[in-house]
Amino acid sequence: MPFIDHPKGRAYYRHWAAPEPRAAVVFLHGFGEHTGVYHRYGFALNAAGIDLWAVDQFGHGLSPGDRGDFGSIEYCSDLADTLTELAEGERPGVPLIAQGHSFGSVVTLFRLLDQPDRYRAGVVSGAPLVPIPELLDTDTAFDLEPGWLSADPFYVDSLENDPLAFVGADGTSLARELDRAWDRFGGDLPNLSVPTLAVHGVNDSIAPVGAVRAYAEQIAPLQLTEFPGGRHDILNETVHREVARTIVEFIERVGLSSS
Repeated sequence: MPFIDHPKGRAYYRHWAAPEPRAAVVFLHGFGEHTGVYHRYGFALNAAGIDLWAVDQFGHGLSPGDRGDFGSIEYCSDLADTLTELAEGERPGVPLIAQGHSFGSVVTLFRLLDQPDRYRAGVVSGAPLVPIPELLDTDTAFDLEPGWLSADPFYVDSLENDPLAFVGADGTSLARELDRAWDRFGGDLPNLSVPTLAVHGVNDSIAPVGAVRAYAEQIAPLQLTEFPGGRHDILNETVHREVARTIVEFIERVGLSSS
């Protein structure tokens, strides 16, 4: 099994490899997920000649840590750094795309702000860019209803029966790190310079689309594509094929345009 070595522990990762990749996506998942819920997305990228590299973040999947405890934005960024190095070593010169979902999108935006020259483009989904009311009280328990995440019965069933996925856990680290991100985004996110696509469900009740829409209106490199009826886990929604196609078209238009 492939693992990334880190002072916090050995983190498990997956690589969906295209035969002759034109680009490589470095992906960070969100709270309660793990890399195994993204097989459909990985295969969709591979069909378009794009590699997908993804890591089980700490406290998730097959990586160590207390359930739901990411550690910190820096820990997550360290894992993405190592994934990026692996992708660069596998296919030198292949354009790199940074991607994240939900909390993973927050880390990805930090990375795009801090390392603007490292990635050709960025992709975020279900990005919580303003405070989530459920994380503002003193109760650190964070519970999600599977139906808030997707209307795709296959995906919801997989969540409910997957021992590595969960919809409830102590959200202390999640709340702490999101609070740090929200403090930064107001001042720094308008400085985003890397072409970035946000895909977002209009019916996302966890991270409402309005905040992403407002930022996209003021940040030229940030492009938003909304999916009517889509819920939070838009990459695993009933429209997952359309979402993947939108991302591939963006990568082809922006990520590969100067290669």
